[in-house]
Amino acid sequence: LAHTTRIAPADVWNFVGVLAQVCLVISLAVGAALYTRRWWAAFFGAVPFLVGTLSFTAQGWFTLMNSHAVVWGAIAVIFPLNSESASLAIARALFMFLLVLANRVSKRRATVLTAIVVGAGVGLLANIHTYGFFTALFLGTYCLSAYALATMTGRWPIIMSLSTIVLIVVLFQVGPPFANAVGRLAALALGLVPALPGLIIAVRRWAVPTIAALVAAGAAASPQIVTTWLALQHGNAFLKYREASSVALGLPWKNALLASTPLLIPLLLILTAGFYHKRPLWSGYAFGSIAAWFVLCKNDVWGANQEPYRFWIDGFALIAFTIVPIMLDVLLSSFGSRSSLTEPSSRRWKYVVATFSISAVVVGTISSIDWYRFYKSQEDQTFSLSTTNEQSWEAVGAKVTGAQLVLTDPCTDGQIFKAVTGDRVATYSPGLAWPARVKQLTAMSELLVAGKDPTPRQLHAAGVGWLVTDGNCSAHWPRTYAPFITRSAGSSYGPTPADTVILWRLRDRALAR
Repeated sequence: LAHTTRIAPADVWNFVGVLAQVCLVISLAVGAALYTRRWWAAFFGAVPFLVGTLSFTAQGWFTLMNSHAVVWGAIAVIFPLNSESASLAIARALFMFLLVLANRVSKRRATVLTAIVVGAGVGLLANIHTYGFFTALFLGTYCLSAYALATMTGRWPIIMSLSTIVLIVVLFQVGPPFANAVGRLAALALGLVPALPGLIIAVRRWAVPTIAALVAAGAAASPQIVTTWLALQHGNAFLKYREASSVALGLPWKNALLASTPLLIPLLLILTAGFYHKRPLWSGYAFGSIAAWFVLCKNDVWGANQEPYRFWIDGFALIAFTIVPIMLDVLLSSFGSRSSLTEPSSRRWKYVVATFSISAVVVGTISSIDWYRFYKSQEDQTFSLSTTNEQSWEAVGAKVTGAQLVLTDPCTDGQIFKAVTGDRVATYSPGLAWPARVKQLTAMSELLVAGKDPTPRQLHAAGVGWLVTDGNCSAHWPRTYAPFITRSAGSSYGPTPADTVILWRLRDRALAR
């Protein structure tokens, strides 16, 4: 969008990111009201943002684990306005749509259409954010599986649920050798195997909508999955780096259990209430969420070993975004004057619900200290991208043409320059994506970090065709590269002649000599 409209990427980032969060809040509020059929339930839409992870640490609002692994609440996931937060916002809206439909009597055509929309929506997340996609896929698959099992009568739900638990145990035994054989990224798919018993029941019970959802998800995700698989088969260096770079990022079970408590208490209440009142949607949601969350955040143990702490964070956020209406439904059904249950709740059961609910409120309130500390830590931390310097960058950046890269001098941050101008810059993040000339760019970057200037041939080899210099920078690139560059544009940001940003074009003919 920034490239198409020529609007600064930072502006588009903020506008689209905030818009996604506004839609998230609206879907939280409207979804809660529609699901519970109570207008005032919309006011509980803010609760997921306030729930923290009981991070009673020096950092204040997050807990540091091994290496750079951390755990924090949903507000910290949403704050960056990045593709991860966008994917979780989309997944939450899809799941809320599905929950509202599942809680009402709907026509078959509406059910099939909803299944296709939700399945395709989850599949499309694969092309937005990998971890957001897998979190939504696992949560949706396990919840569907558990819901199908819960709809069965007699002893079959217990037997099939035990089979799912057994398959999870088997996953931890079979996963490591499987990952060694096919690779860690491919091994992530193995984590869905424990959900197969319930999926088989779901296909038998609701054949058309279930198959339609699975096919739609596979079709929508296929562009990213197929290209990633082919790249792995051809030994793509970046993907191999990604596979191997996730080391010591698991969560110690004591820390993970404490951080999960604000959500585990209501999940256990919903699970118990579902069995007690024979409400498959409640028990299916709770059991599926717990199982999917556990499998994802322990993927380092069963072989995939792909940043389990990120899966824990995304699982926490997605569960927090969907649990509120179901929790309200449990409370309304147990204590409300217009209960949706076929039989009234006993006094003993009401005591159980009250105990769980009070515990959830108390723990959730204490955990919200994380949110307050996060809020305070971000005060006065904003910065402007519209200073006179950035305006000069934007002016010269608009003159860049072609596909060659822009290299900024040591006094100009290349990433900020890109955020302002949208130009293709000669810098990259090793953990996100690699350019075509990664070796040449790496060699050039190492020279710059060491305080040395790359030769013109090294610049040319790295695909650099443009230089941006600041007149106040000590690097003095205009003199260093004088025989090889031509001035293309300039923009003043201050009163002195040195207060000027200049765009230079590398002359290919000179480099070829």
